[in-house]
Amino acid sequence: MPTKSELRQQTIQTLKMMPDEQRQAASADLYQQLFASDYWQTAHTVATTVSGDFELATQPIIERAHAEGKTIAVPETLPKRQMAFHVLDGQTQLARTKFGLLEPTNGMIVAPAEFELIIVPGLVFAPTGERLGFGGGYYDRYLPRTTGAKVALALPAQQIQQASWQVEPFDVILDAVLNAAVK
Repeated sequence: MPTKSELRQQTIQTLKMMPDEQRQAASADLYQQLFASDYWQTAHTVATTVSGDFELATQPIIERAHAEGKTIAVPETLPKRQMAFHVLDGQTQLARTKFGLLEPTNGMIVAPAEFELIIVPGLVFAPTGERLGFGGGYYDRYLPRTTGAKVALALPAQQIQQASWQVEPFDVILDAVLNAAVK
């Protein structure tokens, strides 16, 4: 059985090699599932990330939230593996971090309890809600402070039938994992 680190590296490589046509079809399926879900329909305040190069693109989610008048917020990483989510709007300035990600440098901070939906990033997801993240523990520290629905969007390379890694007591189980039907 591969270690968490090996599983992360394998998944990143597979995501980077995913053909554009397959990625586009799988992404479109995930967006459609998300936007049709009760989680999205009932949420007024949504958290997501500004996606990196091999991840599912979050720009369509951000644009749809703005078009529907939802408040959308993205994370800033803080010392001691903490995060603060800032409202993302036309005034928000983004800067590249040492991790290579774009994060907000200004904007109103949204309290964890205000989110109705948190789109949780990660690398591997089981249908029962287990998630293998990037290894920093930021979301495992943040998510227990929220009451919003915790949902992941899994491209084909990120889907696994059951967790093949040690699920720790501090790992937060997601409310839903949407899997792309396109293989």
